[in-house]
Amino acid sequence: MQFGVCAGPEDASWIAAAGADFIEGHVQNFLKPDEDTWQPPVSPADLAVPVAGYNCFFPGNLKMTGPHADLSRVIAHARRTVERAATMGSDFIVFGSGGARSIPQGWPRSKAKDQLVAAMKAIGPIAAAAGLTIVVEPLNCRECNILNDLPDALALVRRAGAPGLAVLADFYHFSVDRQPLGHLDECTRMLAHVHIADPTTRGPPGPGMTDYQPFFQRLKAIGYDRRISIECAWTDMPAELGPCLEFLRRQWDAA
Repeated sequence: MQFGVCAGPEDASWIAAAGADFIEGHVQNFLKPDEDTWQPPVSPADLAVPVAGYNCFFPGNLKMTGPHADLSRVIAHARRTVERAATMGSDFIVFGSGGARSIPQGWPRSKAKDQLVAAMKAIGPIAAAAGLTIVVEPLNCRECNILNDLPDALALVRRAGAPGLAVLADFYHFSVDRQPLGHLDECTRMLAHVHIADPTTRGPPGPGMTDYQPFFQRLKAIGYDRRISIECAWTDMPAELGPCLEFLRRQWDAA
């Protein structure tokens, strides 16, 4: 299992020294798809640890559901993001983007699902052609009003039926909404990425806090052995990252 952290590539040297296997960057901050031109601020070959993927795919002002959804803009944004991610040698992009996909008040849920399926059908093949995967992230009910659990995300991905699509399991969102870990059993071949944070503080996992072994046992049971990103709020990331990674690896080995 590879353990990484959501951070900027500018911190790659000390992140590598702390023991991380990869970085998960931020689409808007690093790839800057809203800008017409872009040059990688650093060569992938010069990074001490690779930027394996990115989160925050779509900005909140690029609506994907409701009367102001614009599929052509969604596709253009996805093309530019995927092209730049491929330039960095990355292989996944997280589709959480609660602000972009949330259903506006009064808009029928069925129509919103139709819109998201249409978007997935369009952007999945764009990612697949570049060797990337778009991983759909369920968000807890306080942060988004659609795609709140793995069964919902799986249903829409399967309905889209396009290449380049998979799902993500986020331990924090699982815990906040008290979702059963059994949901993981339904996505044996469709789970492509995992996020983790302490479910109480949303801070970095560590000793004396949450026991992650039941979650890790489920992941092992379905054969998941890819990547886990620490996506959390840090108090002092340079001081906290190394111990956090050591703790998670011990938990994984013991699961």
